[in-house]
Amino acid sequence: MSKGTLAVAAGLAATLLAGCGQSSTPVATPVTPPTFERPTLAECAALRPARWQAATGTAQAGARLRAVALQYKQEIRHVGDYAAFRRKMRCLMEEHVVPVMRPGLPTLVVFNEDAGLMTIATGSRGALVRAQAQTPLRAPTGDALPLGILGALGLLNTAYLPQVLAYQLRFPLTDPRKQVFLAATDTFARAFSQTFSDIARDYGVYVVASNNQAPYRASRDPLEIALFKDPDLADVDEVYVATSNHVANVTFLWGPRDLHPDAPRGETNLLFANQKVPLTDIELNVLGLDEGPATGEAGLANAAGVEVEGFRLGFATSLPAFQWGYEFGRRPAGFEPCADIPASYMPCMDALGVDVVIQAEANPGRWAAHYAGGWQPLEWMNSTWRTVAEPTVGFRYNITAHLVGNLLDLAFDGQSAITERAAQAPLRHYVGNLEFEPGVDVDWYQAFQGGKPEFLELAPWVTADAPRTALLATGAQLAPGSGDALENDYLETAVWADLTR
Repeated sequence: MSKGTLAVAAGLAATLLAGCGQSSTPVATPVTPPTFERPTLAECAALRPARWQAATGTAQAGARLRAVALQYKQEIRHVGDYAAFRRKMRCLMEEHVVPVMRPGLPTLVVFNEDAGLMTIATGSRGALVRAQAQTPLRAPTGDALPLGILGALGLLNTAYLPQVLAYQLRFPLTDPRKQVFLAATDTFARAFSQTFSDIARDYGVYVVASNNQAPYRASRDPLEIALFKDPDLADVDEVYVATSNHVANVTFLWGPRDLHPDAPRGETNLLFANQKVPLTDIELNVLGLDEGPATGEAGLANAAGVEVEGFRLGFATSLPAFQWGYEFGRRPAGFEPCADIPASYMPCMDALGVDVVIQAEANPGRWAAHYAGGWQPLEWMNSTWRTVAEPTVGFRYNITAHLVGNLLDLAFDGQSAITERAAQAPLRHYVGNLEFEPGVDVDWYQAFQGGKPEFLELAPWVTADAPRTALLATGAQLAPGSGDALENDYLETAVWADLTR
């Protein structure tokens, strides 16, 4: 990719946005943020899940940016109302980010994919779904067709019916599978966008988080306020109205300063928005979401990312981080990395100059389990680790932040990590990756086996590493509907590391 094409892609990214020596301890006195709405340590301790660990990290000489990957354990109690979600997200900051912030060193905080998904069940409209989440109406395995999720979407379609009907009139033939996400635009703007926008500004950090939502505008029209306002909010002077029925899985990046004074709340400090492409089967066939741009100038702009503190951040939200187009180290002669962006998303980002890959994750399914690619943690090396070990690209870092916790009949699990090319950190590995099972694991995944020095930091799993048979049993105990004492007992934590040039 020529420098001219890169410049074009960078400019198009702005246009796309406008349309929508190592150490294990911090090396300086933590930052004390200015006075603003901050939960107390007692409030935050009460919101911790049963399994919790303070952030661990790696400081490096010559640091230009400190990155923190949050491993949030989603719980239905955090979305009872807007204040509950806002408080929990700020507690993640207070407990995992503020203690490791360093004066004079910019901080990048990576929240998870689908960080805002649960907020659709905020308030009275989500009461039945929140109640459902506390009942035995969960699948015994959590890995099959998510019938509980489908049932919850049905309840939410009824709860948001006035908004569903209003948007169907505005955007005829909207796919009924995604219509409730469109109907929840005002909720998402208040609960998700404004929460993370405010966190970035208040704490003076860069913030990454993602959600399934449509682009929106602010409206003070009395008729639109009547149509789209949250019935729990007695007095509002504006509502947030979708400007399109395009509902994508969007990963947003907010900065510490306002740059767009005319933008609606939640977007005045927005720096970039990446739309996920390709999408997973659940996103396409269950939720009916729209893929991000896959071709032409818009596709290049979406993949090119954005410059932050001397780094070019690119966004590969889960599945795109696995899209290479060839096996490890076996790039075909004459390969055109951006000829088919969804199929070779990672080499395309590299060709566009990305050096830091942000991999926000909400991995549906058990972590310790076998899937089509064999042992899942071994398959996962094809993203987080391969980013910085693949010899045919030049990425410097990968930051992977996993969402964990059961959502109705779907489990979400993983081990958050930060990797660096040519690092010489202590050897680390995902659970179960000291083994390789011929005939089960993909043959060329043998390169992924064993401990790797590229892991600057790696979050532990629920248990220490063990033979895969034992890990499989633990995964079954964690899964929705298991009835075991370990059900839904995932680890909330964070990992951090310094990025250097």
